[in-house]
Formats: sequence, structure tokens, C-alpha cells
Amino acid sequence: MLELLFLLLPIAAAYGWYMGQRSAKKDQEDISNKLSRDYVTGVNFLLSNQTDKAVDLFLDMLQKQETENEIESHSQFEAELTLGNLFRSRGEVDRALRIHQTLDRSPNYSFEQKLLAKQQLARDFMAIGFFDRAESLYILLVDEPEFAENALQQLLLIYQKTKEWKKAVNIAEKLAKISPKENDIELAQCYCEYSESLSRESAVEKRNFLQKALQVSSSCVRASILLADIDIEEKSYPQAIKTLENVLYQNPDYIGEVLSTLKSCYKILNQLDNFELFLIRAGQMVKNDEVNLALTKLIEEKDGKSAAQAKLYHQLTKKPSTLIFYHFIQYQIDDAEEGRGKESLTLLHKIVGERIKQNATYRCSNCGYQVHKLLWNCPSCRHWETIKPSSI
Repeated sequence: MLELLFLLLPIAAAYGWYMGQRSAKKDQEDISNKLSRDYVTGVNFLLSNQTDKAVDLFLDMLQKQETENEIESHSQFEAELTLGNLFRSRGEVDRALRIHQTLDRSPNYSFEQKLLAKQQLARDFMAIGFFDRAESLYILLVDEPEFAENALQQLLLIYQKTKEWKKAVNIAEKLAKISPKENDIELAQCYCEYSESLSRESAVEKRNFLQKALQVSSSCVRASILLADIDIEEKSYPQAIKTLENVLYQNPDYIGEVLSTLKSCYKILNQLDNFELFLIRAGQMVKNDEVNLALTKLIEEKDGKSAAQAKLYHQLTKKPSTLIFYHFIQYQIDDAEEGRGKESLTLLHKIVGERIKQNATYRCSNCGYQVHKLLWNCPSCRHWETIKPSSI
């Protein structure tokens, strides 16, 4: 809605001129009141979420002025540009394209005006998924200082959509020079994506880009996980352990994602006691069901099911959790004698399990999008690193 309000500013300017010119022909007060009423009515439509009615009204007003040829050259360009944008906003991209292409080709407008037309033309192509045409226009706009940053942002979006990660890295690096960030999550994720696109034989190059990712975003857990994968491929298990344990300090929300791999590395080195110490330390720092369940599993392997069950019972009394309760019931079933009591526990276990399955495992902290597997880029809001494990 705010975008539409900004689009209407040139219309307001055109109306001001329009009313001034018409005053020589008709009574100024009547015309002024008429246009003011129309404009206020349109704005009220926007504010009451009646966007279609607002767009229809403003289109009629603009088209009437164009028909009567009562807009001067500069105002006419702004009105035409806005007209095209309004068509695009209501989904009539073909009409928007015709208007913006006409503006771009017209010999009557300045170089700067044609740049504005190219920018809106690129947005039209983006709206209908013609990324190659939008790309060629944005590449032209990159060389113009006033348009460069927006053009780079749109090119980055295009290359992310088309999964051209080498190009995405180049554009993200240029953006970082124009507008530096202390924690450049998007650039770091582009490095990670490009690293994953490389072959397994390119381990040195993969590692180089992942280290770059950590340089621009020290909290990039994804880079740490991918670096650990390379270490494991090279059988550098102590280094993999060091990298994975650091996730606890980078972003503890993701610690559950690395526990299985971390345990495997410790097991290969015959150092499960050290893994237990890490889990205890992690449990003191964060409240995480996956950490508690991993520790419970270790206790079961060392001291038996009774000790593990006692651990879960203690956890339930401190911080009740559906996931912890589900595993606790399983221990109860294992201990129960055959009969109706065990059947009831089995039914309860099944019901709780179905409840867990119905709940999405991950949720976007920005838009609320829910999914059952970890994604680093939210399909809904397109933000990076906002999808995190959700508590059940």
C-alpha cells in the first residue's frame, strides 16, 4: 500500500498543473474541488484496502488528462510512468510493458528520464519472470550512479532465483563495496551456495569460499557445517570436531543440527566421554531438546535405560516438552508389563508421535513460514538464515 501511495505523488503534481490550466477555461473552485475529491477518494480507497477501486479511479483520471492533452512534457512523462506502474500493480503487466517501452523509445525525453523508464521496464520483466530481459536492463543501469545499488540488488535476486551462484557472488561482492555491512549474511550465503556447487575434487576452492563466508559473517553456521564436511572427507576428525563445537557459540539455535555428525567424529576417535562433556556444557548454556536427548542416549549406552529414564524425568519436571515426553513414554512402555496398561501407554505414545509429525520442525522467524526440513533461504519472504528449529 505504501508503494502505491508513493506512486501517486507524480499524479498529485500533474493534477496541480492540470487544475491551474483549467482555471482559465472554467471556474477554478469547481475544478479544484472535483479533482481534490477524486484524489482524496482514491487515497481513502487505498487506506481502506480497496486497492482495485483506487487503481481504477487513478487510471481514469490519468487517462482523461492524456486524452485532453492537458499535461506538459515533464508531467506527462511522470504520469505515463506512474500509469504503467499502476497497471503492473494490478497485474496488467502487458499494458505496463507497452507504456514503459514507448517511454524508453521516445525521442522526446531526456537520457535521465529514459533511465527511469528502463528501471520500470526491468521491473515489468521481473514481474512476469523474464529474468534474462530484466538482467540486460539492470546491467545497463549498474553503470549509472543513481541506479547502481538498486540494479545490483535486483541482479542479485535474479541470480539467486536462477541459481547462478558465481554471478551472485560477484554481484554480492560489488554490493558489499557500495554498502558495507558488519554482518553480511547474504554475501556469506552466496559463498556457501557457490561452494556447494563446486565438485568434490575442488576441496581447496570450496574451503576458500567457506572461509570467506566466515570472514564476512562470523555467525554463519552453514559455512561451519560445510567446512566440517570437508574435514571429515579428509579424515581430519579433530578439526571437524572443533569446527562443529563452535556452532554453539556462533548460533546456539542450530546446535541440534550438528550433534549427530559430532557424535560420529568422537566415536571414530573413541572419545565419547569428551562428547558427553560437550553435551553437558551445551545443556548449561542453552535449553535445547536435541542436546538433552543426545545426552540421554549416551547415558543409556553407558548406564542403562533406568538411568536414561531418570534423566528424562528430571528434564520433564524442569522444562516440560512434547518431544521429551514422547521419548519418556517409550521408556515407560519398555518397562511396562503386558496388559491394558502397556496398551494405553502405546496408544498415548502414538498420539503424541502424530502430534509431533503434524507440527513443522522449522519456522521462519521473519514471516512465520513453516517447513519440515532446514532451508537457509525462506521460500516465502526470501530472507536468509531466518528459518530455525521450532520448539514443539
